[in-house]
Amino acid sequence: MTLPAAKNENGGKRKGAGANIPSRGGAAPAAADPRQARGHAGELLARRYLEREHYTIIETNYASRYGEIDIIASKDGVVSFVEVKARRDKQFGEPFEAVGPRKRSQIRRMAEMWLAEHQRDDGFQDLLFRFDVISILLDEADGAAEFIHIKNAFD
Repeated sequence: MTLPAAKNENGGKRKGAGANIPSRGGAAPAAADPRQARGHAGELLARRYLEREHYTIIETNYASRYGEIDIIASKDGVVSFVEVKARRDKQFGEPFEAVGPRKRSQIRRMAEMWLAEHQRDDGFQDLLFRFDVISILLDEADGAAEFIHIKNAFD
């Protein structure tokens, strides 16, 4: 299966509904609110982890009218739509617990849009896909104190 080239994380061209929304690669903006900075740190850690695990990053921060998919990656002929959740503590539960029924439904709709946009691309006709969640508990320096990759987190 031939996959499209990975999108440039530093503002390269993107196709589809999110074409006018820049990628958030690189360092977190200095003026970002703490939640955005935490989210960016989590996504960066997740991308690095996936690359170490031999995933190909197809796209990051894919946006549609329904929201955003953090990472779209592939490995062994399977495309993973990855939701990244990062927190500093467990006061409100594990990070992965924030991916409830409403968020899962939103991710499914966005994945359907992405698949529809790519249905004619080489290698995407008989595409296998799944939904993963990467849950990260951050330490004080925005490193991963706890890291969990849940494959096939939901249908």
